[in-house]
Formats: sequence, structure tokens, C-alpha cells
Amino acid sequence: MVDCLIDSGNSRIKMARREDAVWHPLPALDYDDPHAVDQALELLSDAEFERVYLATVSKGWRAERLDHLLSGIRQPVTRIESCAEMGRLRIAYAQPRQLGVDRFLGLLAACDAVVDCAVLSFGTALTLDVLAADGHHRGGLIAPSPDFQWLRMCDHFPGLFEGEGEAGFLADNTLDALASGIQHQTLGMIGRVLAGAFTERPVKLLVTGGGAEPWLKHLPMAEAAPDLVFNGMLRYIELSGL
Repeated sequence: MVDCLIDSGNSRIKMARREDAVWHPLPALDYDDPHAVDQALELLSDAEFERVYLATVSKGWRAERLDHLLSGIRQPVTRIESCAEMGRLRIAYAQPRQLGVDRFLGLLAACDAVVDCAVLSFGTALTLDVLAADGHHRGGLIAPSPDFQWLRMCDHFPGLFEGEGEAGFLADNTLDALASGIQHQTLGMIGRVLAGAFTERPVKLLVTGGGAEPWLKHLPMAEAAPDLVFNGMLRYIELSGL
């Protein structure tokens, strides 16, 4: 059986082909591309696909584009939703569906490692979730991503932040000062949460998301996990008996 996995976020549609519990990525599509829906439909026209599994946090006009995409496919669509517990995972949220399904799936993929860990995602937003070795989610946080902060500052103060800055400890010009401030703010938040949650003991830090790569060098304890959401989808399908 061949299935299509769709991870729809706030910026991109990520897709994968799943066959016999193994998945292979398909080209990611940008919601800002007016041809994204047509391109997705072309990818989904693969006659071998029998089912579609969807995990989405898309809202507003992106959700409308996604609904238009789904209306144009022939395969049955199974929507994956966050839930209070699955496998070893126990979610901290009193209302589990308030937890973004991408965060839920990342935690689901991480929890079988049976170690204290944190899941850090650099997407449109920056999210950080803490997971105990026994599978209990201790909670998390959401902050503006570094890229979003930079873009908002540029948009809000036109002419002041033109060009690119280089982050350092301190800066002697405006662009570098902004880049340095964003870096300190981001790393300081991460360090504070990890120190408080794990009382300085070593922790497994899984880093995912489209904006993760430049930050890995600043997080020596980190492990790149670009496929975490899709791995979580596979685990969800397995545990649900789908």
C-alpha cells in the first residue's frame, strides 16, 4: 500500500510518499507560491497513492488553499489530531487539541527514546517542548522565530535595517546589533528553559524545522532531526492501527 503524508504548516506544504512503513520526501511547496496547490495536485495525481494522511496547523488563507487542494484529490484523507495520550506519550495540555499537531507528532516521535529530552523547532514560530523519560510532556513554549523577528523589524522600521547583519557578542553597527540581539535572545531562552527543566544535567535536544540548520552550531548538545514530524506520523499510523 502506498500513501501520501502531508505536513501543512504556516509557510510550506511538506509531503512524503509512504510505502511499507518507509517514507521518502517529495518536493516541499511554499504557500506564497501561487502555483503551490496545482503543484501539490500534480504530485498527488500519482495513481499508486491509496490514502492521504494530513497533519496541519495552517490557518486563514493557507487553510483555504489547503481545503481547495483536498477537494481536488480522489484519495480518502485521514486528518491527524493531537490527543491526550498515545503510546508512551502523555500530553501536558488540559485541552490537547490546543497543542499544534506538528509539536504533538514531534513529541510522539521522540518519546520512544526513553530519555529526558527537549524538542526545539525553528519554523515560522520557535517552539520548545520538554519531555520526561517516562513519556510525560511537561509543557512547552512558543516564541517568534529569529527569521520572523528580523523580518518584522525590517518591515516596521523601513530604511533602518537594510542588508544582513552578523551576530556576535557585542556589535559596533546597527545591522550586527540586531542580529546579535536576536541571537542572544534565542539562545538565552533555550538555555534558560533547559537549565530550569533539567537542573543542569545533560539532555537530549532534538532540533527540527526549516530554519534549524544555522542554529545547530550554536547548540553543541543538539541533534538534528529534520524528519521528526514525518517520523511521528508513521508512529501515529502504527499506534492507531491505520
